[in-house]
Amino acid sequence: MKNNITEMFCLHSVIVDKLKVEKDILIYIRSPRTHCFCNKCSKTTKKIYDHKTRKVVHGTMNGKRIILVIKIRRFHCKICGNIFTEKIPGISQRRYSDFFVKLCLDKLRNSSFFSVAKEYKVSTPTLVSFLKEYHKENEYPDGILRLNIDEHSFRGRDLKITIGELNNKKLLRVLENDNQITLVKHLKSLPNDVKQRISEVCIDMKYSYKVAIENELPNAKIVIDKFHVIKELIRQMEDIRKIFQEQNIKGYRRINRFLLCKNNENLSQMEIQKLKETFKRYEKFPTLKQCYLLKERIRKMYKLNTREEAEHELNLILLSIENYPVGKMKEIYNTLSKWKPYILNYFYNRTTNAFIEGCNNKIKLIKRTSFGFRNFTNYMMKITLAFTPILLELFHTNT
Repeated sequence: MKNNITEMFCLHSVIVDKLKVEKDILIYIRSPRTHCFCNKCSKTTKKIYDHKTRKVVHGTMNGKRIILVIKIRRFHCKICGNIFTEKIPGISQRRYSDFFVKLCLDKLRNSSFFSVAKEYKVSTPTLVSFLKEYHKENEYPDGILRLNIDEHSFRGRDLKITIGELNNKKLLRVLENDNQITLVKHLKSLPNDVKQRISEVCIDMKYSYKVAIENELPNAKIVIDKFHVIKELIRQMEDIRKIFQEQNIKGYRRINRFLLCKNNENLSQMEIQKLKETFKRYEKFPTLKQCYLLKERIRKMYKLNTREEAEHELNLILLSIENYPVGKMKEIYNTLSKWKPYILNYFYNRTTNAFIEGCNNKIKLIKRTSFGFRNFTNYMMKITLAFTPILLELFHTNT
């Protein structure tokens, strides 16, 4: 029976005397040691000065709390006369065992503070104190590093920067805002060894990020995420569509946004015919069709094998639209020209921001399950916890 209790509640380093089920589940335990080391002179002693008992929360089962009733001894050192209390592994001076703290944190990885507090019968501030005690920022891994930098919404337009490492699939930091100064401050804080090992940084088309990286990481290639390039072209095409749509020409159907955004190779024959009819209807305003074809050419460019082929194709694309004096096509030309070398850097290792975008999706899920956050520190610790490897192996933890 005692062996079963030991295995069930992970009490391998203590002796279980008995178990009582009352309002709570009480487990009486004590240390197996016959002697103890003095914390002053480090000598061993067996002389017991007195005993006392202490109750520590160890978990929950079927709605009842599991309470460890610990028999603690105080020893008297014959050498130096020091009186001290024995220490039991996994049992600190607080009201909760280390096992219970890790159990709460493991549950908190994918649940809200409120639900975990209700399940384990503790307060939310107590969970926050557990989180602060065990929180540790992820370190930059060894070897060559390829960083992803992107931003996500903390609350409304309050954006935070997320930094991930692509080779090890690891979320490294969540910065307090998306300002250039904040990013520069973080990059400056990195050791020189880490800076030298960063070979690539993938970002979206945000000029402040580019300036910060060029100043602080001169050895790193800046790569513009290909999905953001295509997204920018779709945004420009959408602006053109809205301009034509607002004209509300009598007898003209609404322009199907879905057909314009869908990849050309995925269109059915019926959809291709509808798209041709749309372009014919607005043949006096060819900008919409040209922007659509440009988007498709850029997509095909990203499928090329080498950087030289991609550079040749991009030069042809820029040549085909450089004569537009004003308008959306001029904006697209200026954008592609400005970011051209960073767009072509994609073809060295085909680096994208897909990993950090996945992290941002998981962060959105964490915010939803936690019903939002008001405190950034708690938010940052909760996200770090969610992306940390499993804290607890329940059946191998010694208390």
